[in-house]
Amino acid sequence: MPHPGLSVKAESEGRRHTLVLAGELDLATAPELDAMTEQACANGAGELVLDLRELTFIDSTGLRAILRAREHCEAHSCELFLTPGPPAVQRLFELTGLLERLAFLEPPV
Repeated sequence: MPHPGLSVKAESEGRRHTLVLAGELDLATAPELDAMTEQACANGAGELVLDLRELTFIDSTGLRAILRAREHCEAHSCELFLTPGPPAVQRLFELTGLLERLAFLEPPV
């Protein structure tokens, strides 16, 4: 059952699967992201995009869920991309040094 703090909308276009995350990605909601990234990779995604633009909060557990998504993708020969989130979300990536280690896409206009 989805947690009220996070909603995830799945979209797919060819082999590109996009998960639009809205709300809070934290200890309570990270398992939902884990399940959805594993499912997208298992379903043959060639690219997985996590769209963070609607996230209002992310903590270290949420960051770990994103790193696990990268591991799922690597195990299934799928590329992981992130659409940057709001400044408070992006700040966590900067502080942890992950900004340079993850592939961020410019959001579509």
